[in-house]
Amino acid sequence: MTTTMFLILLSCFSALSSLVTEGIKNIAADRANLSYNIVALISALIIGSGGTAAYYQLNAIPFSENNIICMALMGLASGLVSMTSYDKVKQTIQQLIDKQKI
Repeated sequence: MTTTMFLILLSCFSALSSLVTEGIKNIAADRANLSYNIVALISALIIGSGGTAAYYQLNAIPFSENNIICMALMGLASGLVSMTSYDKVKQTIQQLIDKQKI
């Protein structure tokens, strides 16, 4: 996989991961007290790894050891990119303010 294709797939998967995480937040807001950072990471791992596997399959790229490592790295990278957003910054600031009040 070239660096350019990695970055193109990363941007697509991170956007999709953010949308899926927001959907899960809206569905599960009243049902459970979930850690949304964990939900975002799990959904990004699934979307990033699965999307990369689909890319390999559609382009007839063999599943070698290096390509499987790229699948795992794509999952982690899409998780990192999708979790850096306004709500994560807001959550961090809110946690810092709450700790100062204690």
